[in-house]
Amino acid sequence: MKLTTCQADLDHALRTIAPAVGHRSSHPILDCCLIQAAGGAMTITGFNLDLGITITIPAAVETDGAVALPYRLLAGLVSRFDGDEAITLADGALTASAGSYGLAAADAADYPAMPVVDATSSELHLSAGIRACMAAASTDASKQMLQGIHLGSGHMEATDGHRLMRYALDLPADLDVVLPVSTMRLLQDRVASIAVAKGQAVIDAGDGITIYSRIMDGTYPDVTKLVPTEFKSTITVDRRRLTRALERVALIADAHNSVVKLEAVGGTIAITAEADANNGKELLKVEGTATGTWAFNVHYLLDGIKAFKPAEAVTISANSATTPVVLTPAGVDGVTYLVMPVQVKS
Repeated sequence: MKLTTCQADLDHALRTIAPAVGHRSSHPILDCCLIQAAGGAMTITGFNLDLGITITIPAAVETDGAVALPYRLLAGLVSRFDGDEAITLADGALTASAGSYGLAAADAADYPAMPVVDATSSELHLSAGIRACMAAASTDASKQMLQGIHLGSGHMEATDGHRLMRYALDLPADLDVVLPVSTMRLLQDRVASIAVAKGQAVIDAGDGITIYSRIMDGTYPDVTKLVPTEFKSTITVDRRRLTRALERVALIADAHNSVVKLEAVGGTIAITAEADANNGKELLKVEGTATGTWAFNVHYLLDGIKAFKPAEAVTISANSATTPVVLTPAGVDGVTYLVMPVQVKS
């Protein structure tokens, strides 16, 4: 194999596949990237057996072929050349105007093959839903299914057991999958075509990028049962002012347990926090009337409210101090953020 390509293109390609490359894997070949050259282009692949990413970029191919090269060494070298540099790869040799390097090449035949999915692709517009759902997905390894984002029944949804985000989407009626957060993160700001079958998803992310992802095994919980159908209190507040007030009070709350209290009385809501000898209080005008006090992890509130951009206002619907509270962006249908209050001593 021998080819020449531009440093900028190669550096971009290597950065793109980075999430799918292993590191000190039990199978050393997974710490490599596969480079294939044919027909005036090169395809670079990273695969850690759970996630695979391929990207195709232009190249002047002198000799067709394939080779597996140590990813981190190759990516580190390429990133340190100038953007307009021409880089030549000939099996394990990397050459540029500034110098040449020999890399420990592995047999391309030893590199695992990408999964094959024989199914019809569906084009999906996922960006806004992904940004909204990312923060609500669990990071707890003991809650494996909740570490994914569910696509099904016309919604994208994620929960960690303390908060829930549901985002209405135009999805195929037969689509019902849970994809890892690591996969969904790669699809932000992209229109993707997804085909799923036999526990695997193949995603055409555009720009010559194809993503191969496992589908998480199991049944996602029916989170619709968590959302109350009736509320005793409903108020609407300016989203930006609420965000800024919570961010300021969080400086106090984070010194102790990150808990803030929201107390609604008439047409105002008070946001308070105490930690040691410090305390903070903000008052905001609201539309609607409510009476009650609720305590929350301030960052859970902020995660949901920030996901509501560019909505001007947030509607907060609640019942008791111990039942789920629902936030929705005013004037936007199909977006629901549920957060569980924290029980604190009065």
